[in-house]
Amino acid sequence: MDYLFKAASAWFVGFFPLAEIYVAIPSAIALGLDDISVIVWCTFGNFTPALLINTAYQWMMKNPRINKWFASLISEKVKSRINKWGIWFVLLGTPWTGIWVMSVTAKVLGMNTTRFLISAFISILAHAIIILIVLRAGIATFS
Repeated sequence: MDYLFKAASAWFVGFFPLAEIYVAIPSAIALGLDDISVIVWCTFGNFTPALLINTAYQWMMKNPRINKWFASLISEKVKSRINKWGIWFVLLGTPWTGIWVMSVTAKVLGMNTTRFLISAFISILAHAIIILIVLRAGIATFS
């Protein structure tokens, strides 16, 4: 039961927009979770908004007026560029803006759903591993 509370706490902090993965990893370490659990729960918590925003976007696109309005916001040239280079856009932009903003931006710009979800997951996982390694090195250095 104690593990479930710690895992749920790590998930929620990763999900929360103001904290995201940058606060979730240190808090999960402070709760006493092992490194694999820290990576799994914090990454899952931080990836959940991407899934929710993607689902909400697809649901909104069923409305013809909203679909037409979003289509008028973006040109085909931008849409083709975001589908071609969008993986790098998401990989490099997620640490700076966060997954909530990046999810909305990628969907509004018309990025392919599969490419977006894969690149968002890779970005979150890579940053989680990097943050964990840096934190563990810092803890080892100053302990």
